[in-house]
Amino acid sequence: MWGRRQWCTENWLISFVALLLNVVLLAAGPHAFADCEPPVTLEGTVSIECCIPPDECISAGRAIYDYSMSAKVDPDVLSISTQASPWHLYDGDMRIIPVEELAEGAKAKLRDGVKRIVLVASWTGVAPDRSGKSLAQKLSDALGGFPVSGMDGFVWIAKDGSIRTTRQAYTIKQKCPYAIHPGDEVMVSLVPGWLIAFEEDYIKKRDSEGIMRAGAGWDIFMLCPERALQSFEAAAALSNPIAAYNAALIRLERGKDGDLEAAAKLLTQAAKLGDKKAKARLQEMNRQGR
Repeated sequence: MWGRRQWCTENWLISFVALLLNVVLLAAGPHAFADCEPPVTLEGTVSIECCIPPDECISAGRAIYDYSMSAKVDPDVLSISTQASPWHLYDGDMRIIPVEELAEGAKAKLRDGVKRIVLVASWTGVAPDRSGKSLAQKLSDALGGFPVSGMDGFVWIAKDGSIRTTRQAYTIKQKCPYAIHPGDEVMVSLVPGWLIAFEEDYIKKRDSEGIMRAGAGWDIFMLCPERALQSFEAAAALSNPIAAYNAALIRLERGKDGDLEAAAKLLTQAAKLGDKKAKARLQEMNRQGR
């Protein structure tokens, strides 16, 4: 959604989490998994309580949408709000958005008076490794050096639209959906991240959508793209085109032995399922002789 000099990828604002019942205790943090390498030192624990009574609560995703509409508008700034990790930006369907694609969309919005862009998305101001660049810097480069800034940790949004960031190593969520009392602050990354708790159930039910969204949670909330790749490929095996597309992009970025061939296979699968972006990426790879 573009408007009020703010772009929010639409669907992620509506919480899928609020539909879930009988949840389990989640004590999540990158240090809990050997293949997760957070880009910065994470410390401490944040505990998020159940919202009781449920009939007085709203989904956290709905609150993000409502709160973002209350944010102060700076005519000099184009704010882009979405879900993100240090490695990837996601749209409302939990599809990875390549920086070049985001740049093309942003160019049309850089009207007279806009002096800088702010990525209101977790970790977008932090490079995933010392030799790399943050997503904000990559977007700036793609826009010819136009000023872009990002966030330095997990984004939280308050009722008035103001934001802050944290860098906790663990987030403890009790046995309840991620809902809040109206006016309570929201941890943005936990909205998709909470679905991780249900991944085993999705696998048993062969629910490719649930597995795919849990995969996004592994990247966005757990800061673990390698683990996200496993979930995306599991969902792709169940014919989920977005999961196949995401898995292909992660493999192309990683560039290990066999990744190029695996990515081409995944994109081909998604394209056959009617995914236009997968088809376009596959055609680009073919033109480049990859």
